[in-house]
Amino acid sequence: MILTVKGLTKVFNGRGKSQTIANDNLSFSIDEGEIFGLLGQNGAGKTTLVNQIVGLLTPDRGDIHLLGESILQTPARARSICSVQPQSQVPLGFLTPKHAVSHMGKMRAGKYFNPKRMEELFEALDMGEWVNTEGVKLSGGARRLTAFCMAVIAPGQLVILDEPTNDVDPVRRRYLWQVIRDLTNDGTSVILVTHNVLEAEKAVDRVAIINKGKFLAQGTPSEIKSSVSNQVRIEISLAKESAKINIPSWALSSHQNGTRLLFSMAPSNVSSTIDWAADQVEKGCIMDYSLSPTTIEDAYIELTSNKVEVSQ
Repeated sequence: MILTVKGLTKVFNGRGKSQTIANDNLSFSIDEGEIFGLLGQNGAGKTTLVNQIVGLLTPDRGDIHLLGESILQTPARARSICSVQPQSQVPLGFLTPKHAVSHMGKMRAGKYFNPKRMEELFEALDMGEWVNTEGVKLSGGARRLTAFCMAVIAPGQLVILDEPTNDVDPVRRRYLWQVIRDLTNDGTSVILVTHNVLEAEKAVDRVAIINKGKFLAQGTPSEIKSSVSNQVRIEISLAKESAKINIPSWALSSHQNGTRLLFSMAPSNVSSTIDWAADQVEKGCIMDYSLSPTTIEDAYIELTSNKVEVSQ
């Protein structure tokens, strides 16, 4: 077992006697060569959990074991075992991706640093056009990929990636997921911290959904989806973000993000939903729609908000 977390609780004190429970009695474990997804909205407690795993914060209760030893006694050991890509952008300044990644590789691997590994990463992520460009001139996506390479150039036995695909274009996102999967071939374990549920479903072996500091569900994607397995989802492209649309009464849960609207229903309501959607197309309220079985995103919405009201 690479990582075992038991009963982890972290509380932050606010003004007066107010307190925020950032992590509330969290327990989970990660096996060798496993990709573990940590899904949650901003403020759910994901980054607080990561900071305790790498020894930057001390839990108020509970314990964390890396490779069988508690990190509470020797937090610096955790940072030698873990490689981390932080959520924030790495300030590259005038360093080029080649300089930044090679410096990190030499710091972590010392005399065992292999420049060929760096070239392979750049090629796998199609970064050739940027590798000699100063950081201040790079796009957000290029800097994000550079930070990823810095984290995995000489990976520890546990790699923690906090929102690794932010600002990355769709093509290179696909390349990045393949590199992440390749990391596990030699036994490296990965914690993927993200709020992008659709991407995570395709990448992770197991997942935990965290909300307001608590785990709402934990298991394989199939196990998580089984909580809403007897449902069908419809994904709708609205004509415009402010389009006024009345969600049918049989919708079990709904969620809107810009012009993208999702809601789930019982299979018995599929025919009525198709009629409803066709009527909305005729009225010019929606551009198109598609029906599909439930996804982990549907389970995520169901678990975190039950039924989310869409603003009219």
